[in-house]
Amino acid sequence: MAIALAGCSWNTQQPAAPVVDPNLYPQNYRRQMAIFLSQQLSDRADFRGARIGQLALKTVGDSSHYVVCLQFNGHSEIKNKVAIYLAGDITQFVDSTPAQCGDAVYAPFTELEQVLPDK
Repeated sequence: MAIALAGCSWNTQQPAAPVVDPNLYPQNYRRQMAIFLSQQLSDRADFRGARIGQLALKTVGDSSHYVVCLQFNGHSEIKNKVAIYLAGDITQFVDSTPAQCGDAVYAPFTELEQVLPDK
């Protein structure tokens, strides 16, 4: 009987999951973004004229997240995109708004050339 009662009093709580910082700085974000895009974009023209902005902490919805703005000139059409990070990983890749990327300073995205899909 004592053994049965001892089993009932054993602490069955699971250890708390480690807390992950939602705004963990994405290490090597340019390389990470290049790999992500090589998996998302299949048309080589989509990569033409690719430019990337600096990683910045900006308000997205009700909270702050790291974002990186991108600009492409595929098929003679300029596309402005934003990648939104959560805990150091890309969680969204969507059309950007002027509030998100209106102040972005773009530079050539040379890392993207290294991961271009085959013709």
